[in-house]
Amino acid sequence: MKTYELEKYLDDLLFSNDFQDASLNGLQVYGKDEISSCAFAVTASLNVIEKAKELGVDALIVHHGILLRGKDFRIVGTVQKKLKTLLTEGVSLFGYHLPLDACQNYGNNWPCAKMLGFENLIPFGKHQNGFLGVAGFFKPRLVTDLQNDFKKIYGTEAKVVLGGKDTVTSCAILSGKGHNWIDEAVEMGIDCFVTGTSDEPIWHIAHEEKINFFAFGHAATEKIGVRLLQEHLQETFQFKTHFIDEENPF
Repeated sequence: MKTYELEKYLDDLLFSNDFQDASLNGLQVYGKDEISSCAFAVTASLNVIEKAKELGVDALIVHHGILLRGKDFRIVGTVQKKLKTLLTEGVSLFGYHLPLDACQNYGNNWPCAKMLGFENLIPFGKHQNGFLGVAGFFKPRLVTDLQNDFKKIYGTEAKVVLGGKDTVTSCAILSGKGHNWIDEAVEMGIDCFVTGTSDEPIWHIAHEEKINFFAFGHAATEKIGVRLLQEHLQETFQFKTHFIDEENPF
């Protein structure tokens, strides 16, 4: 498949042109004309790029790319090493940030709610681009059981504030750096809020507003989308694919 054809396909699939984003979504580095193998990862770290080189793939598709709008981008240090490796090895880099959070079929949030059997799903996580997350409802269950189900999906322990009910029927999910949206969950009357990050005020807000809060890690909560995208491209185009599962507790 041609590199620019894959970019067009992914842009349309993830509606990337609909987003005002700090990240430059889409093709960030052009490596070669044809793509038949891809690696997937959360972040285009130097470690991930070097592993993509070792795998000999034609493209690397990530959630966190290396090009940001308005950032001073000098080709020195680690940036130079990343670009040199990508260009020398002919590895094209694709990055999809907010589009991969918001996508209902291949994103980080809606598919997670569907995996857990949530019903009556509604948008959550209001942003200038619309909504990035999801909230859903389910039959009454212990909050600790819900926590364990998320642990199985994300593969990590959470920072937890059990400030709300022991038995819960609703949950909002917003992957990544989403803890500041706890107020929206409170306003909606949601029992539990699941995200990636946390901060000192969250402890007090969760107890004072009587909501259960879980932070499973920025990286862990953003593996869902790239893994689903990997499965989709492998099935649709018969690409040879690899997932680079870089350890990151944050």
